[in-house]
Amino acid sequence: MSERMSRLCDELRIKLHGIDRRLEALKSNGVAAFDKSQDLLESQLDRVEQRIYDNRVTVEAANIRVKTWLAEKRAGSVSDRAHWKENHKTYLLEARADDAEAYAIAVFELAASAADEATLAVLQALLARSDADTASEAEAPLG
Repeated sequence: MSERMSRLCDELRIKLHGIDRRLEALKSNGVAAFDKSQDLLESQLDRVEQRIYDNRVTVEAANIRVKTWLAEKRAGSVSDRAHWKENHKTYLLEARADDAEAYAIAVFELAASAADEATLAVLQALLARSDADTASEAEAPLG
């Protein structure tokens, strides 16, 4: 494996680990927070919303890289590799490898963003359930 690909794998592993940590924290803190405090849930919600907002430029750039990769693939530049190999067009093969690595990073950035969006949705659902439960308890006849 090339040094560059090794670095790419390390970067992707770090991003995946970050996603996993956030999901585990949500799982453990979300259930506990549901029982403890609506303020804690709202605080988590604010942090996730801020992270999504902070990453919006990265996500937009990742979307563009993915669309560009797919458009180039459809246009046939990726399928030209056999011709490039035969004619020793290593600079074109290097450019293709760079593009493929950028595409891989972009897809992982989109996956991380999707995990943040999922976290946001879960927090919103927990808050909505808390509101519904509170309203239901208030309406329940004392008996």
